[in-house]
This record gives sequence, structure tokens and C-alpha cells, in this order.
Amino acid sequence: MEQYDQALIHAERAIALRESGRARSLALSRITLVRIHLHRDEMDAAVDTARELLTADPTLGSVRLVRQLEGLRKLLIPHRGYPPVRDLLERFGEARRARMLLLADIIPPPSKGTAP
Repeated sequence: MEQYDQALIHAERAIALRESGRARSLALSRITLVRIHLHRDEMDAAVDTARELLTADPTLGSVRLVRQLEGLRKLLIPHRGYPPVRDLLERFGEARRARMLLLADIIPPPSKGTAP
């Protein structure tokens, strides 16, 4: 648990030090922070940070960001019984669709039989 305590301190510091012009780096740092909160069983903090992440720059699109957001969504699924997480998962779906439109020429659509 102590490692997550240290990780939390470093992730929060990384976010505080990010410049607003570095939107992608800030988003990736927020993803790390959400993951840490999940490992620490801090659902409300994870949800709050994820909401900030999704609203910060909805037009930000990069393959790496989309993939990390998808990984984060998968980590949240086991907690969907918690209403704030369930609501957040719906927002993840909306954000994913918007970002996939931005990256339509780069990321091919999933093949049939593959979960989105």
C-alpha cells in the first residue's frame, strides 16, 4: 500500500506541474492518477479525476490516449454497481465515440465479433 501512497504523491505532483498547453501529457497523467485511486479503493476520487479527464479537452485525440482510456474503462467495469461509476462509464462511451471520429483515419473500426 505504501507504494500506492508514493505513487499518488508523484501523480498529483505531475498533474500540478503540467502546463495547460500540454493537454495530452496532462490527460495521460490523470489516467495514471485514476488508476492509483482505483488500486487504493478510492472510488469517489477515481470518479472525480476521471470526470476531469473526460471534460478537460474532449477534442484531444491520440491513439495512445484512446487506448489508455479504453484500458481505464475496463478497470472501472467491475465497479459499475456503484452509481457514480455507472454514470462515468456512460460518459466514457460518449467520449470514446467522439475521439474515434477524430481518429477514424488512423484507428480501424473493430471487426465483427470484437467488443468495442
